[in-house]
Amino acid sequence: MPRIVNVRLVCVSALMLASGLMPIGLTTAQESTFLSQQGRHVGDCLSPEGHIDRDATGASGYEGPPNLDGSRVSWERVSGELVFAPAASSAAPAVPDDVYWQDGFGSPAGLDGVVRAAVVYNGALIVGGDFTTAGGASANFIASWDGSSWSALGFGMDNTVFALTVFNSQLIAGGGFTTAGGAAANYIAAWDGSSWSPLGAGMDGWVATLTVFDGQLIAGGSFSSSISAWNGSSWSALGLGMDNVVFALTPFNSRLIAGGYFTTAGGVPANRVAAWDGASWSALGTGENDGIYALTVFNSQLIAGGLFTTAGGVSADRVAAWDGSLWSALGTGMEADVDVLTVHNAQLFAGGFFVSAGGAAANYIASWDGSTWSALGSGMNNNVSALTVFNAQLIAGGGFTTAGDKSSAHVAVWTKSACSCPSQADLNADTFIDAVDLAVEIDIVFFGAPDVQDPACPTTRGDFNGDGVADAVDLALLIDHVFFGGPGPVDPCAP
Repeated sequence: MPRIVNVRLVCVSALMLASGLMPIGLTTAQESTFLSQQGRHVGDCLSPEGHIDRDATGASGYEGPPNLDGSRVSWERVSGELVFAPAASSAAPAVPDDVYWQDGFGSPAGLDGVVRAAVVYNGALIVGGDFTTAGGASANFIASWDGSSWSALGFGMDNTVFALTVFNSQLIAGGGFTTAGGAAANYIAAWDGSSWSPLGAGMDGWVATLTVFDGQLIAGGSFSSSISAWNGSSWSALGLGMDNVVFALTPFNSRLIAGGYFTTAGGVPANRVAAWDGASWSALGTGENDGIYALTVFNSQLIAGGLFTTAGGVSADRVAAWDGSLWSALGTGMEADVDVLTVHNAQLFAGGFFVSAGGAAANYIASWDGSTWSALGSGMNNNVSALTVFNAQLIAGGGFTTAGDKSSAHVAVWTKSACSCPSQADLNADTFIDAVDLAVEIDIVFFGAPDVQDPACPTTRGDFNGDGVADAVDLALLIDHVFFGGPGPVDPCAP
């Protein structure tokens, strides 16, 4: 349970005057009385990063409980400081795209705590995090969803799972745990489908991220050297490693990319991001000015997300792209940290603690099509910390309990495809549904013309009612539509 703290908020009176919160002409004593009656809003005493600005002390001398109306509070990972940001509406109005958010995880659904990692293994969705039940049954910090029900993976872990990947046909989990399946496993363990086993002696600190590179398992986190490689039988360092935590890993252009809070890699300067070529570390330009929490590859570019506001010396709010030589912003980015990234249906998806993307409302999750950020319906009511693709659909996990207008206990499915398919009744693709299409439909139904739609489209050509086949029923519906104004065809992009 989060602690309730009495934060001392001492800020210059000029800030209060500028904000319009304090009447003009008060004495110092009157100002103090006014503040004690009103409660100082925390937003007037924050640094650009959302921390309490202790340097902005002044003569007002206010001390007492802060006014937190319209704010949300989280703990910063490394420093442990409180971070304040505008809250998403607790009753965000439903929007049309909320129809694409689905729970889809049985009854009782979901998990009883935060989901921090997700991956697909042996045809099942695996999630890890801070929970101890899944679907109402015991599942300690890790669980499996087979498409119809949740199950535990043995006895699970004794503490949080932060990272998941697949290596040598085994599921690999990393985190803050020291046992897996009831046996010792220091911060990292392997599941072979029936039991857990340690990977050597493991680490001496928590594992935050995992990936596979050059035939080896790579782990990053808060342990000696911050990064290490497992070849299937032993651990080895990657050069001299980093001087601080590694939070993110991904392969890019035949090199391993690491991101985090470090400022040196292999003993050379590298601000929060660095590349390993198999022999040595190198910087990616001048890097970022604050932590990197997520990395992926999209449109042949490396994408980084985190807490930073500059990349390569240029403004880039919490998300940026590296093309191999330069950093660039992705629009105007986000106002709070990006914690996870993935790619699905030719779009980049980002999750985190933000409530806007590209300057528009986007509650904790957003997509980037290469030029524009978009919300996913009305989003979530709390942070998104895990993203993956399962059964051709986007899976989101995190601290939320609603997704769109639906209850979703820490895990949800986004079913909207990147669909630009023509109507299955516009058979000559001229944007009109008319007698010409009717002739083609007759040819499909009675004379064997091809009914195969564009492979990227989820429908059958000529399937007017969306039942998966083109037949006489569709022909009758098309006649009704063309000649008598009957209903149009179903939307091929609908969930």
